[in-house]
Amino acid sequence: MTASLLYIRIKQLKREINGLSLYIIPIIAIAAYIAFVTFKEFQKGQNAFYIIIALSVLCLSIHFSRKDKTFVFKHLDNPHIQIFLEYVLLTLPFSITCMVTKSWYCYPILLIALFCIPLFKFEFKQRASFKKLSHIISATNFEWISGFRKQYISIICLYILAIAFCWLKILPLFLLWFLTIIILSFYSECESIQVLREGNKAPKHFLIAKLKACITYVLILYTPIVIVNSFFNPDFLIINLLFIPIQISLLAFAICFKYSSYTANKIKIGNNLPLAIVSMGSALPHFLPVPAILFIVYFYKAKDNLKQYLDD
Repeated sequence: MTASLLYIRIKQLKREINGLSLYIIPIIAIAAYIAFVTFKEFQKGQNAFYIIIALSVLCLSIHFSRKDKTFVFKHLDNPHIQIFLEYVLLTLPFSITCMVTKSWYCYPILLIALFCIPLFKFEFKQRASFKKLSHIISATNFEWISGFRKQYISIICLYILAIAFCWLKILPLFLLWFLTIIILSFYSECESIQVLREGNKAPKHFLIAKLKACITYVLILYTPIVIVNSFFNPDFLIINLLFIPIQISLLAFAICFKYSSYTANKIKIGNNLPLAIVSMGSALPHFLPVPAILFIVYFYKAKDNLKQYLDD
């Protein structure tokens, strides 16, 4: 089979862009600004390596959460190279500018990291029963139950590392940000109409219930680590206070973005790119309000879209 993965992705992306309509403009603006900021950081050279790490981690999280690995490795020619090129294209606007700066050496390092990512062909198998998981997480929040069952090893490892290094300034927040990216992948698959209509909630109440549950779980997971980190690093208090609201707004945007283009039983693969861009933007000081603004915009779009499936 000679199909190109990039060709498939471009067709999927075109469909998603058509669905976004004018909402694609702020996403492009964010991407352009991130590209400009990364260029400036590459020129300074101080944070260049951290940008490369962030881009690598972002692609690694996408790779672990993607559900087409079996199909790609079984049906496409040169799957390793095709996946590698996909990640190269995804990171290109935010990395290629380093080639004209003193941080030029970072780009070959990024390419090596991206080349290694497709070597992870496996998917974590569910060995634990998790029968009691539904006692902790409501069945209406099936995204969290399903996501945890599929990626519990990554989630537990990241959380333990964040606890172990919570006395450091940046590392625990970076690990929790990585955890947020994994949680974002929970909202890449649309449920069936039957599941959507369970509870007979109106669109507004349905979205609010989803948002309340997400906020509750994030607060339970993140607050202890942020409190301990603030205790060890009181000079880092403001950043810690801002961290959880930013992560909540990012996940709230992901929920509304999913339901703004909800189609029953559809996997929203094209959502990865906008969510990746916004999640990267949330790490930049000038773009801290962006996830919250996009959440408000897409909340109303999601409510309007759900009216055709739920009784108002």
